[in-house]
Amino acid sequence: MAFTLTVYRGEKKQWWPAPEIRLMYGMTLYQPWLPASTSSLFSKLCAEVKGQLGLNVSKKVAAYAQFLRATGRPFAVATAWTAIGSFTSDYNYVIEIPNVRVFAWAGGKDAPALGAELTNVTHPSQVNQDFIVLNAATVVGSTVLGFGHNTATKEITFLHDLPIGFIKKCNGTSTKDLAIKKWSDLSFDEKVKYSKFKR
Repeated sequence: MAFTLTVYRGEKKQWWPAPEIRLMYGMTLYQPWLPASTSSLFSKLCAEVKGQLGLNVSKKVAAYAQFLRATGRPFAVATAWTAIGSFTSDYNYVIEIPNVRVFAWAGGKDAPALGAELTNVTHPSQVNQDFIVLNAATVVGSTVLGFGHNTATKEITFLHDLPIGFIKKCNGTSTKDLAIKKWSDLSFDEKVKYSKFKR
């Protein structure tokens, strides 16, 4: 069942630029995995999950979820599916992704794979396992790939840049009302400092 997924992300100003700079190219990753097609990202994710300790795929997935939660990863954008406990930072973003579908994990110990779609899931309280987020019925057809963690906030970590169209608000202000800069507006020092966010 496809639905519009609303997630939340807080960023601290000592680590991230203000939204006027941060969102110049959307919400970009500091160091993305390459290549960046959804299929290649999913293959990379499955390889990373496979490398975790565990007797079965669910334990391996849980171990990888713990790895992602331990500290911020430069190849990922962590978000929370629930607002409670999410807005505790300087820059608090609301992100909306249309046509999302939620899937279980499947496969054996050595072959993590996309499992069955979790039908009728539109709210975090309806999920009780780690999961995969796509915006299509297949990985190949999707432009979104999120790794869902079965935590209190149902954290969803995206493994690619999020386009500006998905970013709806920051600190209560609509993204369209933010004075988002262009790369040419930045000083030389700013261009050096923020070059990792350029696309």
